[in-house]
Amino acid sequence: MRNVLPALVWRAGTRGRRLLRQGSRTGGAMRREEGGTEHGEPAAQASEGEAAASAHREPDCRHGAKGSRLGAARACALGALALSLGAGAGFSIWALLSAAYLLCDLVWDGVGGALGLPAFPLLACTLGGALIGLWNARFDSAPKPLDEVMAEVRAKGGYSVGRVVPASVSFLLPIAFGGSVGPEAGLTGLVASACTQVGAALRRAGGLDGPFTRAQKVPLYALGVLGGAAGAAAFSALFGGGLPLPRFGAAPLTWEAAAWTVPLVAAGWALAALYALATLLARRLSRALEGHPVLKPTLCGLALGATALALPYVLFPGTAQAADLAGQWANMPAAVLVATGVAKTAFVALCLNLGWSGGPFFPLIFCGVSTGFGIAAATGADAMLCTAVVSTALIAGFTRKPAMALLVMLLCFPVRSLPFMAPAALAGALLPVPGAGQRAAERNGRGRFRASGAGPKG
Repeated sequence: MRNVLPALVWRAGTRGRRLLRQGSRTGGAMRREEGGTEHGEPAAQASEGEAAASAHREPDCRHGAKGSRLGAARACALGALALSLGAGAGFSIWALLSAAYLLCDLVWDGVGGALGLPAFPLLACTLGGALIGLWNARFDSAPKPLDEVMAEVRAKGGYSVGRVVPASVSFLLPIAFGGSVGPEAGLTGLVASACTQVGAALRRAGGLDGPFTRAQKVPLYALGVLGGAAGAAAFSALFGGGLPLPRFGAAPLTWEAAAWTVPLVAAGWALAALYALATLLARRLSRALEGHPVLKPTLCGLALGATALALPYVLFPGTAQAADLAGQWANMPAAVLVATGVAKTAFVALCLNLGWSGGPFFPLIFCGVSTGFGIAAATGADAMLCTAVVSTALIAGFTRKPAMALLVMLLCFPVRSLPFMAPAALAGALLPVPGAGQRAAERNGRGRFRASGAGPKG
């Protein structure tokens, strides 16, 4: 009985609570039927509120459809803006590149041809080095190496060259005065800076405070790139100019050519090792002259000009000169061709580390081409095979990335030479060169900096 009685009491309490809840719901329903709400509000007011809410929802739906149309119109406007801004940037950058080669012709063909001085290379390179040093000491606007530009883009989500006019002059001077540097580093910085500015302009036009989403970014940036290519093509169609890339013929697919691949790869690797060693020595010299920003490029220009008196092809980026050499190598001594390739390889490293800022790719391709022609002249091996394999092994030894080396080399050599270029790229990237571990550590350091999340993400 002691256990049964509490159970009966608990069940009675539960039934009572259920009856109370049912009564509360019944009373609320009766009040609503009598013309009120559960909280005592008149039914008319409740009906008016529901009607107002319904009337408010209908315009919202119509407004949503209109907003969708506005979104599509804004997207089209942003796409047109991306296309036009990209075209303007491409036109301007291609004009600046063409101006660099035009100034080079003006200095060497115009002034040099008018003066007719045998020692003009010595005079021009020394003067050019002094001007480069003075300008960069004043404005600190020298182009950064390609890997530094890309690292900053990944770390900060964008890049800036600073003031456009000083940066443009710093880009022009080394090429105009015959430096053994290419335009690709300066172009990379200018393109990255232009992309950053175009992206900022598109965000402002779209009324966005933060970055675009991926779905927004991909089509807009694709239109910007398309506009940039169209702008560069428009400049070339109207005025000519641009980047004069050399094109070489295909190597013959023979067993003899395959046998020649091994010694040619060794020659390309030797040039890559020389470039790595010259880079280490040039960096030490640069540190020793750290407090003399004008003296460094001046001394480099003096040495470059003196060497050019005997080996004139050590000058210039090599993009136009490689095509000239292809028509003249058969009439040149093999020793001069090989010496040109070796000397220019060293001067590319010296120029890049002593103030003559630029890129190494096109000058190094010329080094491989000149050395390859020299080997062909000395041995009778196929010239196209020699130039393709030596250049590919050299570029792969420099980049340590065989796929990247092949992509770069395909700008100058046909796909039919790939059976010889592919093993050359692989061997050049795998064979050790001085300082390769140090460069890998520097790249890893930049990777850790990016992984740490420094800088805003784009």
